[in-house]
Amino acid sequence: MSKLSTKKDINFLTLLCAAVYFVSYVSRINLGAVLVEVVNSGFAEKKTAALALTVCSITYGVGQLISGYLGDKFKPQNIIFIGFFITAAMNISVGALSKGGALVVLWAINGFAQALMWPPLVKILSSRLSDEAYKKAVVKVSWGSSMGTIAVYLLAPVIIKFLTVKLVFMISGALAVIMAFIWKLVYEKYKPFSSAVITQSVKRDEKGSDLPVAKFNGFVITLLVSVMLAIVLQGALRDGVTNWTPSYISDMFKLDSSVSILTGVILPVFSILSFTVTSFINRKLIKNEIVCAGAVFGIGALSATLLVLMGDRSVVLSLLLLALLVGCMHGVNLILVCMIPAKFSKFGKVSFISGLINSSTYLGAAISTYGIALFTEEFGWTKTIVLWSVVAYAGALICIALGRRWSKFKNAE
Repeated sequence: MSKLSTKKDINFLTLLCAAVYFVSYVSRINLGAVLVEVVNSGFAEKKTAALALTVCSITYGVGQLISGYLGDKFKPQNIIFIGFFITAAMNISVGALSKGGALVVLWAINGFAQALMWPPLVKILSSRLSDEAYKKAVVKVSWGSSMGTIAVYLLAPVIIKFLTVKLVFMISGALAVIMAFIWKLVYEKYKPFSSAVITQSVKRDEKGSDLPVAKFNGFVITLLVSVMLAIVLQGALRDGVTNWTPSYISDMFKLDSSVSILTGVILPVFSILSFTVTSFINRKLIKNEIVCAGAVFGIGALSATLLVLMGDRSVVLSLLLLALLVGCMHGVNLILVCMIPAKFSKFGKVSFISGLINSSTYLGAAISTYGIALFTEEFGWTKTIVLWSVVAYAGALICIALGRRWSKFKNAE
């Protein structure tokens, strides 16, 4: 398949995919963002809301595997379109509930619908862009998740303050419907996109004949499993800390729930900075992706340690340290989840590897989101943050230990 060659087409595809990721995030992380108000308003009990987030992470993770497989077999643009309509239906349904009794079921379905977004996006980007263009584009597309998070954390408190928390889900569902049609119309009408049929990623020689597709062996499988373990730890910190930061701020500093939710804006701001800095470090300083991820993990671990020692001194200091921790996990995610799959193009399964790797993130998220609720009730916030620090140090050690294996894998290309 021909790659996009003009800067205009590359930027347009990048912007379109970033918009997709933006709306995807708005319609998925909104429950976590308004978790405090969902509980305080009596819409759902704390354990029910936490279970809904946990089940969503599980179905999202399992759905990544299915989505990844489908992305290599069918047109990825159609899979994304279907995903948007399902997620729209689930968000609107939650907004229509009088009580959150069905929240767990609806949010479980939403998790699967959301899984239909990322692997197809990676498939499209890796198929249509050169390696260098892909590295730059995936950073900008990842900004969509941060922008979506900022939008939710800025607007949700306003909606809650003057209207109702259920309207947050109604608006998210409406955005998903609009984005579904924009995606379908633009992708099918814009000639450089619509003229390409994206199927299996098979390399061809100069005569156009298929080259042999590489096979997985013990070395590759062991490496992949080890990377997935590090991603589980990253997911546990990234989503767990993000979801429970408003609750932590509310409990520790006795702030109103709408104000506590608003404090979550600082986390995605740091994540945007982290995407940019991590990408620069990887391209210019630490070119071994896994080692680079380990270094960023280490910075996150240090911030968690400082949070244990000084986090209760002021709300500003706590937010800065939490933002640094979450930002570092977004940087690790950029390397391990966004950039690693493209390195498996020789296997002809970029979408599947993307889904497999990304599912590990949400396995970690599922464990931590519900686990943090139980752990804090039993041991309190100080010991919870100590646990976050231990997890971050473990992730750093795993990544650094895998550095040589990753270099060997890349050199074998």
